[in-house]
Amino acid sequence: MNYGFYLFACLGITIFQTAVILEFFPSHQCYDLFIPYILYLGVMRPFYEVLPFVIASGLIVDGLSAGPLGLYATSYLWIFVLTRLASGVFVVAHWLCLPLAISAGVLLENLIILGSCVLLDRQFHVPKMSIGIVLEQIGWAAATGVFIFIGIRMAHRLWYEWFEKAPGENDEDESYPGKAFR
Repeated sequence: MNYGFYLFACLGITIFQTAVILEFFPSHQCYDLFIPYILYLGVMRPFYEVLPFVIASGLIVDGLSAGPLGLYATSYLWIFVLTRLASGVFVVAHWLCLPLAISAGVLLENLIILGSCVLLDRQFHVPKMSIGIVLEQIGWAAATGVFIFIGIRMAHRLWYEWFEKAPGENDEDESYPGKAFR
């Protein structure tokens, strides 16, 4: 049933990001809300269990954006892999490290998008206001990304208790979503 949660979360974030957020904020102010989700999958879940959903999330966002196909899938894959590597050194799921990790994910995604713009058009020049936009996105990510990460973790825990947990079972199970994957 974990796969059901991943699918539900992916579609929920897609609808929230494309329909709800754009009613309140201009599109350039809001960072990509999939980044806390990708970090959650990278820190809290087994690698091979979530890898298809990381790629599928990227392809869904690629389909909704006007960018080249594979741009978001590539950036999500890099964020996921780097999160896995960083979680071997740092406690990324700690509430003090999460704002830094989510901000780094936003910065990495913006750098990948910038790199693809440069590769597609050698005459591309970075607009001066884009630095301010990226810094604003990083600030929003540091301020709100922790709450999104914790919300996803709580939703996954509730999903587990509603659909997977047998009566009388304790929370020491390896697949329990409240624990970081080792």
